[in-house]
Amino acid sequence: MELQLATRPQRSAQALGQKQKVFANFFNLQFNSPDIKGIQKYHVKFTPEVPDNSGALKKAILRKCRDAIKEKVQFHLFWGNCLFSYVQAEPFSLQAEEEGVNYTAEFIWVQTMEPTDKDHLGFLKIFFNSMMRCLRFECIGPKSFNPKAAKKLPEHNIQVWPGFDPRLIMKENGVMLNIDVCFKVLRNDSALTHLGKLKEEAERKGGDWLKNLQEDIQGLTVVTR
Repeated sequence: MELQLATRPQRSAQALGQKQKVFANFFNLQFNSPDIKGIQKYHVKFTPEVPDNSGALKKAILRKCRDAIKEKVQFHLFWGNCLFSYVQAEPFSLQAEEEGVNYTAEFIWVQTMEPTDKDHLGFLKIFFNSMMRCLRFECIGPKSFNPKAAKKLPEHNIQVWPGFDPRLIMKENGVMLNIDVCFKVLRNDSALTHLGKLKEEAERKGGDWLKNLQEDIQGLTVVTR
């Protein structure tokens, strides 16, 4: 048996296409001021030394130096043992007392980060999450939701939070921001109330209420304050 297929039409060499404008939900992140040359990275050295796993202590020390740091480098973010800003400054030291100990924090400029640097991506993620919190969005995982714009559906005992799913992705020319809309469906009752109702229903039917509870809540997400 021989299968006959249609012959692919030949494209004329004289045929011309038409330009089409296409859109994607990827956005290039750039500074809107020509004075900003890039993100400046500083190494922060503490004396006496603070262990790497004492992040809360480091933040507490720097919190007391916030105004002095701002005078030197203006807007800044602290991450790990590094401080990031868009202002390059000479090395400087600040002192602060925490838990009865006098600490000295020394700030040493390391480099102007390239758009493709891994730490540049980390800085932008911290900055973007901080910005969403300032806008009063609730961050659940990588997504951000606006509870003030919630749509309540009392007949179904739920409410729907609108939000965004922002993803920062490293590409060949730097970091791109990808944004999708998303929604979060939440029950109006508490987890404890829901479990109580399930237990009462299971006991009324004479079944294994503990097994029913486990099967019902497995895989669910509980949001706490």
